[in-house]
Amino acid sequence: MSLRLLADIGGTNARFALAANDGLPVPTILPVAEFARFDDALEAFLADRGAIRADIGSCAIAAAGPVAGGAVRLTNVPWTIDPAEVGARLDCPVAVLNDLEAVACALPFLTDGDLAPLRAGQSGAIAPMIAVNVGTGFGAAVAVPASGGWVPLATEPGHMRLPDAPGTIEDVLSGPGLARLKGDTGDARIAFSQLLGRVTRDLVLATGAWGGVSFCGGVMGAWDTVIDRPTFDAAFDMPGPMADRLAMVPLARIIHPQPALLGLLHAPVDRQTRG
Repeated sequence: MSLRLLADIGGTNARFALAANDGLPVPTILPVAEFARFDDALEAFLADRGAIRADIGSCAIAAAGPVAGGAVRLTNVPWTIDPAEVGARLDCPVAVLNDLEAVACALPFLTDGDLAPLRAGQSGAIAPMIAVNVGTGFGAAVAVPASGGWVPLATEPGHMRLPDAPGTIEDVLSGPGLARLKGDTGDARIAFSQLLGRVTRDLVLATGAWGGVSFCGGVMGAWDTVIDRPTFDAAFDMPGPMADRLAMVPLARIIHPQPALLGLLHAPVDRQTRG
């Protein structure tokens, strides 16, 4: 049996699972604060599951931090995850992805039951799709169709600056940003919705994500109370040369409970990466 070891590492919890190709099991959740290193948490999971290492054929890891040179240093936790070191420990190929990059890997595999549609759209031919996260921060990642599958592309739009707003996109379009808007304007919902519509539109244009936008993150879980839909739609569909094409882009919220783990199950893993 060849299993894939999945690990979704956040600032608070580490989620682990051993999965076959036919489904995603319920993950084991370990508190990050209880372990000094990623390796310690990994060993605790393997020991608890009684896993036979020879059954692990590949490993895919998502982490809340930027990936550089294949490795990742978590933003809010003093952990560094190096695929070469993990590959040497497990004797299998390993991929390390940014957490939202993992969600992008899930986009082609989400079913109707995994999504709450906002607009059906009319995507037509296979095209790039984008995951947009609005939570304690703002981020996006793209799933790009390639020969024989899909390739994830990590991006950092949260750190782009808005010309007519203070600070970066993340400073405004995030949980803390929404809180600041509530203090600065009489109707934060309208201002937030307008900016989100404009930024989402620009991300689709910049990445060619005609295949659809899928929102995730804690703020988007409260879509109906946070977003004024007519204002968002007007900003996304503002007149312009590409308005007709933008009107056909599907929009949805991800309601799958573990989209990053689903993405890791399908993420490309370089068979040469063993350490």
